[in-house]
Amino acid sequence: MAETRKAAYCAQCRSRCGCVAVVEDGRLTAVEPMPDHPSGRALCPKGKASPELVHHPDRLTHPLRRVSPKGAGRTEWRRISWDEALDEIAARMADVRDEHGAEQTVFSVTTPSGTHLSDGIAWIERFIRGYGSPNIIYSTEICNWHKDFASRFTYGSDIGTPDFAHADCALIWGHNPATTWLARSMEIRAARERGMKTIVVDPRRTLYAKRADQWLRVKPGTDQALALGLIHLILRDEGFDAAFVREWTNAAFLVRADNGRLLRQADLDPAGRAEVILAAGADGAMLAYDAAAKRWLDSPDGAALSASLDVATPDGMVRCRTAFDGLGETVRDWTPSRVEAVTGVPAATLAETAALLAGSGSVAYYVWNGVGQSVTATQTDRAISILYSLLGHYGARGGNVPGQAAAFNDISGHDLLADEQRGKTLGIDARPVGPGRQNWVTARDTYRAILDGAPYPVRMLVSFGGNLLSAQPDTALARRALAALDFHVHADFFLNASAEYADIVLPVATAWEREGLRTGFDASLEGLRRVQLRQAVAEPVGEARSDTDIVMGLSRRLGMSDVMFGCDADAGHRHVLAPSGIDLDELRKHPEGLDVAGAVTEKAYLERGFPTPGGRIEIYSETLLAHGQAALPELAESDLPSAGDPRFPLRLSCAKTVAYCHSQGRNIPALRRLAPDPVIEIAAETAAGRGIEADAWVEIETGTGRFRAKAKLVEGQEPESVVAQHGWTQADSGDWNMNAAVSTAAADPVSGSIPLRCTWCEVRPV
Repeated sequence: MAETRKAAYCAQCRSRCGCVAVVEDGRLTAVEPMPDHPSGRALCPKGKASPELVHHPDRLTHPLRRVSPKGAGRTEWRRISWDEALDEIAARMADVRDEHGAEQTVFSVTTPSGTHLSDGIAWIERFIRGYGSPNIIYSTEICNWHKDFASRFTYGSDIGTPDFAHADCALIWGHNPATTWLARSMEIRAARERGMKTIVVDPRRTLYAKRADQWLRVKPGTDQALALGLIHLILRDEGFDAAFVREWTNAAFLVRADNGRLLRQADLDPAGRAEVILAAGADGAMLAYDAAAKRWLDSPDGAALSASLDVATPDGMVRCRTAFDGLGETVRDWTPSRVEAVTGVPAATLAETAALLAGSGSVAYYVWNGVGQSVTATQTDRAISILYSLLGHYGARGGNVPGQAAAFNDISGHDLLADEQRGKTLGIDARPVGPGRQNWVTARDTYRAILDGAPYPVRMLVSFGGNLLSAQPDTALARRALAALDFHVHADFFLNASAEYADIVLPVATAWEREGLRTGFDASLEGLRRVQLRQAVAEPVGEARSDTDIVMGLSRRLGMSDVMFGCDADAGHRHVLAPSGIDLDELRKHPEGLDVAGAVTEKAYLERGFPTPGGRIEIYSETLLAHGQAALPELAESDLPSAGDPRFPLRLSCAKTVAYCHSQGRNIPALRRLAPDPVIEIAAETAAGRGIEADAWVEIETGTGRFRAKAKLVEGQEPESVVAQHGWTQADSGDWNMNAAVSTAAADPVSGSIPLRCTWCEVRPV
């Protein structure tokens, strides 16, 4: 056999590991690490099993049309040509757009963080926005939105890339890179070997929790209380960077007691400037800060972080205090003893952790799903972001550094959607500063629009790999909605539970069967310098086409070629690369990738401030205040998880497994051997009290529904918590889908996130 070895990267999870694809006679036979790639030191089981995925006998190989009624039992399909499929889909899309409005076509797009879509999603989003739909079901509210967008309420940018290579301490909160991000895990491992300390916040005794210098075994749903408790100690013990907080945050700015707004020069004198914000100075004086120019008009050295004073305005005296004092009041009652009672984290551990954070020369951190899947997710992220801001490491060497190593153009098409269409985004009225700003909508808002026609009917769904029945709760509602659609298109590798409701199914090429452009590998700051155009390492099976080819084909039929760079992928790639100075043809000659000459800029704020409305890190958020949310991360007793029903005394959470990404991979033999059954992790003492033995099937019941899993007894796990795996569906032994047991009645008011990490339940032997 003729063997070739091709440089590539694995696109099927967040890690995007650099690798070498081994091909024999056109077939992918193995995937191996590429140690000299910034993300290539190792491969997880999913990457190694790629040949089984590419050449799986159940791959979709031809477009199919439904020929049996929906809900009539086993679906029957008829093979059709690509021209027939694309002609009909485009005609349907045109009819909906022209007769009813493009908003009545909704698109379901799977996550690029856990699927092969990572290097095609920008093309898909450009197509959607060019078509005119403001509605993309992206599941971002239970995935990346909080670390990537809620963080902007504080920093003005996303969480940034942790510089673990130079950090003295790492804070890993609700994130287990050992199972979800191998390249990042390798960075942390290397940093630990050189002496970096680690703090892990997780109810599970994960690999990193076992090795942590501080493990905070938090009860699910109480992360915000824990963050407020840490802030309480940092403020009490003056463990914050006072100079940084004074100059580079809005902590010293004065807040009016009457309306909650920051005090401005125009509040004192109608002729004053509204963009000049006033801060507290010494002896009752006030200092000026120009938010438009992003600079202090007076020296911030004289700013008082803690101050309260009465200010004369044309309407009378107004009491004001600093945002810093407001933060102090917000965390005042979150004493170590109260935090211990709520979160289960011992007061002594809390104090040791606060001291480690305050005493470290540099701290890098990361949060993800463990924080983002709750009904207080946005304010929890705010609390953690503020805690981190107080330390003064954001943007600095050894901290979290935002930005890229070079400039690149974004082709996802945010500029293509008219303001009128943006205003039609489902859920935007209820959550005006949430994911709807990026046209990302929730599945449940879509289901209601399909079934109830409110705020308008949804007639068509086009899905690029989004398996809603496995990925989201409200499964019964979802089935009714999918059955009620006028027309439904599903593009994927396999027929899955959601595709069974489609009218046309399209076979998609895996990332190994097409080109893909990656501008930066963000496991590390050094990795952000690597740009790579992965070549197709194998021919597509059957008639499978890439997602990019599919949207190009539809664009031609819908008269959108000009929007899609003439339907020329290379033209789009050149546009992406143009600001960086990298030549596409030269990049193609180097399939292992090229490194840009620059680097991520450390402390970029020194020259241009922070990209917030006021140019400073916003301890106090007027943006949230203006939309009816708390400007500081307040947490009321009523916001905390309360069992209420004595039938359900345990907290149901979930976690990822190294074997699978979301609902994928369970038909891959090598992966199924690693994880043959759904598992629920339960503390050994909790299991013993219920007569549950290791590896026994159990039933997990909530007030919403029930599902089954095998018990995995875990020493040291938080005893009130049980941790399931999402992504499993129906099986002969019963329903394995935990989504059937999670309610969406309560949701985060900003993002729409739901309690996948804290639902009250009981577990019983079957």
